[in-house]
Amino acid sequence: MVECHKFVNSRFNSNSYIISHSTFNDVWIVDPGDTDNIFLWLEKHSKAIISGVLLTHAHFDHIYGINDILNHYPNCPIFVANIYGEELLHDAKKNGSRYTEEGSIVVKDGARIDLYKKELDLWSDTKASIFYTPGHSEDSVCILVDKMFFTGDTLIKDTRTVTKLKGGSEGKLENSLSQINTLMGNNLVVYPGHGDLFYLDDYDLNKSLIKKVGYGDKA
Repeated sequence: MVECHKFVNSRFNSNSYIISHSTFNDVWIVDPGDTDNIFLWLEKHSKAIISGVLLTHAHFDHIYGINDILNHYPNCPIFVANIYGEELLHDAKKNGSRYTEEGSIVVKDGARIDLYKKELDLWSDTKASIFYTPGHSEDSVCILVDKMFFTGDTLIKDTRTVTKLKGGSEGKLENSLSQINTLMGNNLVVYPGHGDLFYLDDYDLNKSLIKKVGYGDKA
């Protein structure tokens, strides 16, 4: 059985997730932030390996725990959408951390950076489906594992999606939401980059837009 465990990070109030499997002793991390809680959870549940880090996008508040993970698991792959995401991992100005009180956050040299394909094998009986969903950023993706839908900052409950940052686009967001709309009716639970979980089927995607489109109709 595949399960997800949510952690609300203290530094930027973002969400991090551990995806685990009852049969296997490795896990996958989504958008790592505070790592103390992650490592405590791994020890408590006898999970010995982090098989990979899955990024919904590479803004500073979703990547700042990567180096701590690499200190423990130096060969752990970091998955990003594209070269834009890879650039953000190595550039504090582009990922926004240079402008925070915390200072520059970049991934250490030598880190293994892998680009997503459409599917990723997590375990022998479990795949992750990757949906490229730009709008908040040029490297935004949503990740579907079983009934769990990780949306990063593309979709946050009762919140307009930020598109004004470099690499953002309201037009691309509209296209991404149209893609997400096709997943309605599958009983998916949204695991966002900030805030509470919610059911996709019960949600009005128009809340993410400044300009209303009308996804309940044929848009």
